[in-house]
Amino acid sequence: MKPRVYLAAVGDANSPVTWSGIPYHFLQAGKAKGLFDEGLALSAESREWQARRVSWNLMRLFHGDRRGGYQYSISFLERLWAPVQHKLSGFVVVNCFQLFAPSVIANQTVEKWFFIDQTLTQLFDHYGLGKSVGRRIAGEAIEREREGYHAARGVIVHSNWAARSVAGDYGVPRDRIHVVVPGANLDPAEYARWEIEEEKRRRDEIEEKGRPLRLVFVGKEWHRKGVDRLLRAVRLARHSGAKITLRIIGCRRESLPQDLRDSDGVEWLGFIDKRAQAAKFLRAVSECDIGCLISRAEAGGIAIREYHALGLPVVGTDAGGAPEHMIPGGAVLVSAQASDQQVSETLLAIEQNTALLEQLRRNASNARCSALWSRSVEAILEFWPHGQDLRVPQEVITQAAPDATQVSVA
Repeated sequence: MKPRVYLAAVGDANSPVTWSGIPYHFLQAGKAKGLFDEGLALSAESREWQARRVSWNLMRLFHGDRRGGYQYSISFLERLWAPVQHKLSGFVVVNCFQLFAPSVIANQTVEKWFFIDQTLTQLFDHYGLGKSVGRRIAGEAIEREREGYHAARGVIVHSNWAARSVAGDYGVPRDRIHVVVPGANLDPAEYARWEIEEEKRRRDEIEEKGRPLRLVFVGKEWHRKGVDRLLRAVRLARHSGAKITLRIIGCRRESLPQDLRDSDGVEWLGFIDKRAQAAKFLRAVSECDIGCLISRAEAGGIAIREYHALGLPVVGTDAGGAPEHMIPGGAVLVSAQASDQQVSETLLAIEQNTALLEQLRRNASNARCSALWSRSVEAILEFWPHGQDLRVPQEVITQAAPDATQVSVA
C-alpha cells in the first residue's frame, strides 16, 4: 500500500508566496501525477512568530554573537513542526528546507526526503549569508543538517553543483543523492492557453526587419542577480551601435543606484502577479527575444526555467548550479565574474549574428516543455520507491544538462 506523502517547506507549502512559489508548483504537479497527497502548512508569519524572532536576535547580541539565523535554531524548528507532528508517523515527508526539527529526525517511523537547491554550507558561503548569521548557530545548523541528510532515505537536489556539496561536505553516499532540475513556476492551465495563443501569434507575426533585440529580466534581488551589470552592459552595447532594449519585471526601479534608473532603451514593468495577472506575465516575457540572468551567485534560477518554458533562449552566468537549469544549445554563458564590457560584447555578438540567434531560439522553443514541473516530477518518479505504477516511460523524460552554448568574448 502506498504511504501518504507530504510536502513541507518553511511556510505553507500550499501557498504560492512560500519560497518564490517553488513548493506550491512542485506540490500541484506532484499531486497531478500521484506523487504527493498533501502540502503541510508550517506557517511562521504571525505576530507571535515575529516577536519570538526579535527576542531571539536580542539574546544572540546579548551573548556576543551575530543576530540572524533564527530559522535555523532548534526552538524555531520545533515550534514550526509541532502542529503537524501527530500525523507524520508511518508516512513520508519531502522537505524543501535543509533542516527538519530534531524530533522529526529522531522519529524513525517517518520516512524523510529533501528537495533543496543548495546546502547550508553553500548558502552561507556562495550566497554570503554566513556574514549575517551567528557563527555558533551556523555551525550548529550545519551539523544538524548533516544528521538530517544521513537520516533521510534520499536527498534530491536541483543540480550536480549542490550534489557535490551533499556528498563532499556532508558525506552522504552518492546512491542516496538524486539530481532533478526544478520546473518553471507557471500555472499549467494558463500555460496551455498561452501555448495556443502563442502558436497563433507566431503564425500571424510578420518579422520586423531591423527591430531591436528585446531582452527581458525577471527577479527582485538586483545585486545578486546582476541587474546593475546588465544595465551597464546594455548601455555599452547601445553606445557601440547595437539595437537592444531591456524589459525589467519584478525589480523596483527605485531600488537601483541613481545612475542606473534612467537608462535608455529600458522598460520597467514592476511587479506582475503570476497568478492574478498570469496572462499578462506570460505575454510580457514571451514577446521578448532573450531572457537574462547575469547572477553573481545562483543556486539555480527559476527565472531561467520560466524563460525556457516560454521558448526563450537565455544569457546567464556559470554561477553555482545555474548552467544546469539551461536547455542545451538554448543558452549563452558568461563568467559570473565577467566585466560589464565582456557582458556587453556577448550581447553584441548575439545581436550581430542572426544565425546564432535563430539557432538559440529554435533549440529553446523545441525543448520548452522540458522546463516544466511535470517533467521534474516524472524524473523523480523514475527513482521514487513508492508506487511503481506512477512511473512514466523513460523516453518522455528530458532534463536539462549543463551544456549551454558558449560565445567567445575574448
